[in-house]
Amino acid sequence: MFLSFLKNKSQNISPDGSYYYFSRFTDEQKTIYQSLLTGIRSFKKEIKIPLRPVNEISLIFNSMLLDNPLVFYVSSYNQVNDLYKQKCTIVPEYKFTHQVIKQYTNTVNNFLQVFDTVKNKSDSDKELFVHDYCLNNVSYDNGFGDYSYSVLGPVLNKTAVCDGIAKFVKLAFDYLGVKCLVVSGKAQNPAADSKMEGHSWNMVKTGGKTYHLDVTFDMTLKNKTNRYDYFNLCDNDIKKDHVIVTNVPACTTAGNDYYSVNSLSVNSSAELDNYIGKALKQGKKTIVVKIMNVQYSENTVNKIMGIAQRQYGNMHNGSVMIEVEYNSSQMVFEIHFK
Repeated sequence: MFLSFLKNKSQNISPDGSYYYFSRFTDEQKTIYQSLLTGIRSFKKEIKIPLRPVNEISLIFNSMLLDNPLVFYVSSYNQVNDLYKQKCTIVPEYKFTHQVIKQYTNTVNNFLQVFDTVKNKSDSDKELFVHDYCLNNVSYDNGFGDYSYSVLGPVLNKTAVCDGIAKFVKLAFDYLGVKCLVVSGKAQNPAADSKMEGHSWNMVKTGGKTYHLDVTFDMTLKNKTNRYDYFNLCDNDIKKDHVIVTNVPACTTAGNDYYSVNSLSVNSSAELDNYIGKALKQGKKTIVVKIMNVQYSENTVNKIMGIAQRQYGNMHNGSVMIEVEYNSSQMVFEIHFK
């Protein structure tokens, strides 16, 4: 059923959230986009299109792949120009045989049924389910396997890199009818203390608003509990450790991130004191909190540990080992009492 839906869409692509990059092109570029998509889905060896600059065709081709994560079997092509006829021939480089592509496509489509449990839920419920499914069932592929750059990684091997994870998230949202796009850029992973590197994540539209969603980073931050540091961030927040390269919609709605919506954030030391004390009274051994409206400093962790030790001492006799993991750019802290 889903494969049939996609085939119908390829005949007449509409400029909605599922085909965001398509909607940004001129009419001529859209025609090239559709020719490439239809040709590749038909497994054509050669696709004829009007002659355009190499960088323009590359942009259209790569945008088509971002819009269509089910096209996992092509990542590159060769281009032959005919200057006399002002035409060019695109020769896709298919990764698999026609038969294997069909088998893998059926496997991916059948796999998507795992999301049927939330098909009639709200967009917010769908977003949370997809996010948590990835964190609980998919791991980051430090080995950078061949399948890890597409939806095949999460489906076949339960592992992928950011490209494969972001495309898988989009495919899940497409299946669930939630508008989503893949964002390309650079980012600094807080779990790895790394430099800015190439990165992919998502933007999702729920409740009429568009937000950034970086499942990969939340996945790498997960330890004893799921993390939501990059769940529904606005532009200002995501730009604290991400650089957006692709042309994407503005996201100006702040205060709807996961921690704020679920009362897991504080605005002052007094609020943090009360927050930790309340959590300890509830018997929690792991506490996650986001501190709003302040920047990280070298004394931040010491202050948090001091509050945690005092609050623990108010309720228990003896000492306790306290460990604090933190995401300094997003000011999220995970406190463990051992």
